[in-house]
Amino acid sequence: MSAIRAVARAELRTRLRPLLVLGLLLGLGGGAVLGTVALAQRTASAYPRLVEAVHLDDARVVVPDDQPDLTAAVPEMPGVARAWTTDGWVARVEGPVLRYVSVGAGVDQPPGLVDPVVLDGRLPAPAAPDELLVGEPFAEMSGLGVGDRLTLKLLTLEEISQFAVGFGEPDGSTAEMEVVGVARMPYWGGALSNVLAGPAFARAYGADAAIHPTFVRLDGAPGAAEAFSAAFTEAVAQAPPSIVGTYLPARIELPRAQVDPAVATAERVLTTGLAVVALVLAGGVLLVVGQGLARHHGSSRAAQRVESALGLTAGGRVGARLLAAVPAAVVAALCGGAVALASGRLQPLGSQARFEPTPGHLAPWGVALVGALLLGVVFLLLTAVAAGAAGRPRRVRATVSGGPRWWLPSSPALRLGIALRGGRRRRGVAVLGAAAVVAGVVAGVTFGAALQRLVDTPSRYGQQADLSLIDAREPDIARLVTDPRVAALDVMTSADVVTAAGQPFKAVALDHRLGRMPVETPSGRAPERPGEIAVGPRLAERLGVVAGDVVDVAAPGGGTVALTVTGIVVVLSEDTGEVSALGEVALVTPDELPAIAGGEPLVGAYLRAAPGQAGPLFEELSRDLEVFLAETPDEIRNLADLVALPELLALGLALVGAAGLVHAVTTGVRRTAPSLAALAVLGATPRQVCAAVVVMAASIVVPALLVGVPLGLAVARLLWWEVATSTGVGGDVALPVGPLVAIGPVVLLAAVAAAVRPALRVARTASAAVLREG
Repeated sequence: MSAIRAVARAELRTRLRPLLVLGLLLGLGGGAVLGTVALAQRTASAYPRLVEAVHLDDARVVVPDDQPDLTAAVPEMPGVARAWTTDGWVARVEGPVLRYVSVGAGVDQPPGLVDPVVLDGRLPAPAAPDELLVGEPFAEMSGLGVGDRLTLKLLTLEEISQFAVGFGEPDGSTAEMEVVGVARMPYWGGALSNVLAGPAFARAYGADAAIHPTFVRLDGAPGAAEAFSAAFTEAVAQAPPSIVGTYLPARIELPRAQVDPAVATAERVLTTGLAVVALVLAGGVLLVVGQGLARHHGSSRAAQRVESALGLTAGGRVGARLLAAVPAAVVAALCGGAVALASGRLQPLGSQARFEPTPGHLAPWGVALVGALLLGVVFLLLTAVAAGAAGRPRRVRATVSGGPRWWLPSSPALRLGIALRGGRRRRGVAVLGAAAVVAGVVAGVTFGAALQRLVDTPSRYGQQADLSLIDAREPDIARLVTDPRVAALDVMTSADVVTAAGQPFKAVALDHRLGRMPVETPSGRAPERPGEIAVGPRLAERLGVVAGDVVDVAAPGGGTVALTVTGIVVVLSEDTGEVSALGEVALVTPDELPAIAGGEPLVGAYLRAAPGQAGPLFEELSRDLEVFLAETPDEIRNLADLVALPELLALGLALVGAAGLVHAVTTGVRRTAPSLAALAVLGATPRQVCAAVVVMAASIVVPALLVGVPLGLAVARLLWWEVATSTGVGGDVALPVGPLVAIGPVVLLAAVAAAVRPALRVARTASAAVLREG
């Protein structure tokens, strides 16, 4: 034991600084890996943490004011543990642009049920009837912030029922309000109004309430949601019809269970990407630190021979160097833990940042503590492996292997280069590693190209128009058709439809009044005659149908209507009323819609303006009509946040792959140096020696390219199909032709570049010295 301590003290006295540098390097690099893991953890948990932070309700319903018995019955329905019935209003916002907004408020709110996270400002004071809390998306869209004031003119229930024909000035009360806070929820809309007021507002304007949203906490018993849904559906069927049933249909939302698939997809893509980044970083850090430790302990090979001659065992020699490495391991652990804790300042990546319930620093204590301990252990393990390898006697193995001869080139240098590739296992590992890198780079570049094409091409997500007019009336449509600033105009009629199996969806029909805006059709074709239907990607997935299948739809008067699926289409509809509707809309012909939809359909107009006329048209029309400029759907905005990620992953993989290639070539040259020296002794020129090394490097990357490129394309296609389908757009992948063509020459050039330096070094080294060392 004293010998071990003596060797360790000698190591500390003479070689501590390099070890500390390597420990610091592992700490910084490992800390970056831990920070990435912490970021992935925060990104993945943002949505569920927000759900718990706001005490999200299990179910919610909206009942119009003219169905009071239905409102009163909700709290007593099966499965309900607690319920909070509130009031809702539709109000016109006074200003230069015609806008309507829904306002919600209630009294006697139960604890632990629907508590928005306030990002800025505060909640409305209970006794203040003139204070508002604005939802984060609405605040961004409208430009409202804390301290802004607005005038609301409340609509009566009768006026809401006349949206399609117009009703003049609102007859409800006028409320002067001040925005006192901006809040965050998993999502807004539906029963949860974008603008919330306090109990005093509910008491002051209760007589003008048009709807009554009820938020429900279920009792948690198995089947509680199904029992509540069945009871509410039955009660709706027995209730007298509402005069606003077209605009405010009584329906159930299950906010905890019905998570938007696009949110889950974005979360999965982001966390997978971060996991790949962490793996790439970890591989690079281990490679660099491992090589450093190998060189550090390789330089003491002679010392280990002396120690062995003096009787110190291999275990003792490794143990002595482990003792000497403890201070560096502590440095690695402390540095890595500190970097991981500092990464708590990073907000969730991409779209998931909109769900973070606690913006600001969030220390990842678990990741930091466990990771710091792991870094210290890893440094000691790498030290043990490097010291053990340096202490083993060196053996020279035959590097020229047999094998088939007919395909070998005639040049002796090239034949030797192929022969020097190493054994099958070593060569197989190198080729598989390089193929994995190539596949990752190709997959990242291809996925990124498909993502960029979608974000840059609004027509691919159904955005064909510059302006949309809600509740379009025929006189306005006729006026717009004759307006020379309008290049194309489609009238979209939409209605709720139910399949014979009871699955609801939104069906729309397009009437091309001016020009003809194309319909995005990823596969098949749009319907051309009655009896045909084209469905959105997500709807097709939900119904389990493809082109050629038949969908049986319940007819309003009884019976069913069989519709043949003609293809997959992507149509945007402003009237869906769903949390996320991209890809959930079906398209039928104008003649077919009345046969499958009950009630009064909603009518909107979609305009494509002449070049440079969208802005002037919006300014003019928005004074009297509810007009919106084309907006990017939330699903696409979520994906737009990911555009840079695939390229970054590809770049990281490329760098690690390049480092691995250099390492493989360098170690290969070092391993085969005696054979190359023998080749030089037999008369080979330096150029021939270099050619042998280049061939050896090329023998790794050529098979990797043959395997990696098609594998990467397959992976990218699979990933993109999953992302596109869950988002609601076409799943055809975009091929980045330029990068795909260039990757082969670039990789070959990288192999040559990696081989040149070690090849020149071998060629310029005296053969006798190499043979003596070997």
